[in-house]
Amino acid sequence: MATKRTTKKAETMAAKKAAKTVAEVKATAAAEVKAEPSKAEAVKTAVVETVKAATETVKAATESVKETAKAPAKTAGKAEAKKPAVRRTAKKAAVAAEEIFIQYAGKEFTTKDVVANVKKAWTEMTGKKEEDIQDIKVYVKTEENKAYYVVNGEAEGHYVEL
Repeated sequence: MATKRTTKKAETMAAKKAAKTVAEVKATAAAEVKAEPSKAEAVKTAVVETVKAATETVKAATESVKETAKAPAKTAGKAEAKKPAVRRTAKKAAVAAEEIFIQYAGKEFTTKDVVANVKKAWTEMTGKKEEDIQDIKVYVKTEENKAYYVVNGEAEGHYVEL
């Protein structure tokens, strides 16, 4: 983004400089034409040649600016690719391991097991992949020994046995 701004700014500056140069040349030529009316054709030809030369100079300067702006971007990309990963000295806070166990009527299972069973049942039922799951809601009813689930907002009374 910065290189685009730099390039555009340089192009604008080069264009302004060229316009100023052209205006100065025209003013000089007009002054010469007024001073010597007999040399009007020669001066006109000189002005045209000078304007062409100034235009070519502006084009060359613009291309040079574009190339210069592109070169740092390319080398910056290469330099970033070659840099080793920076190690951060700040330590992250340790995350406590969480695991939920549900026990009832002499049975025990974890919420991870229930979610895994729901994913498996849903993929077998729909024929879709686990990557297609956007959200899962599981409702455990221990008195029925079932876990009802809603996957991606589709609620049709689907359940898995616990």
